[in-house]
Amino acid sequence: MNVIWEERNCSVDDVLQRLPESSRAYTTIQTFMRILEQKEFLAHKREGKKHVFYHLIEKAEYTRWSLQHMKDNLFGGSAKSLLNTFISDNHLSESDINELMSILEELKGA
Repeated sequence: MNVIWEERNCSVDDVLQRLPESSRAYTTIQTFMRILEQKEFLAHKREGKKHVFYHLIEKAEYTRWSLQHMKDNLFGGSAKSLLNTFISDNHLSESDINELMSILEELKGA
């Protein structure tokens, strides 16, 4: 998705060129792009013999969907479990902690 957001219109070959060689498998990328199209995150148009894909969803909206999906499917719908895993597995700086506390205070007041 990042490649498509950056380039706007990409064939499978275009995406492959932007990925590290170790992750280059045409059929895998093609399948993944078709799945994203089925989920209505991407669409394609035909240009000659190629399918050129473009995004139907902005990055911020996709990020929200991904996190909601992760929360629901990996953490049983618990935001607390999701955040606890993130916080306990990452080394947060004092600045990060202060920023998180500020966000929580804003939510608490809302």
